[in-house]
Amino acid sequence: MARNLHELMRAWENTHRIYAGEAHLRHMLFRKETRYPGFYYNMDYNFVDEENWKCFVNSRIDPRTGEWITFKREHKDLVPK
Repeated sequence: MARNLHELMRAWENTHRIYAGEAHLRHMLFRKETRYPGFYYNMDYNFVDEENWKCFVNSRIDPRTGEWITFKREHKDLVPK
């Protein structure tokens, strides 16, 4: 139990870090293609797949079931080439 607002904030920060870490791992498992060298290697798919590389992976937690839902979103270039 938090004794003050500072301790409550620290407890929430730790909870948030757990969710962020789990989301990161789920995103890595969701993608099959290997990332560029030095970032992430998936040895089952040990090649850089340009077609599937350019997308965003998003996730959310269903508040009723607690189940993670992971999905891809279209990539949009913000800077023209």
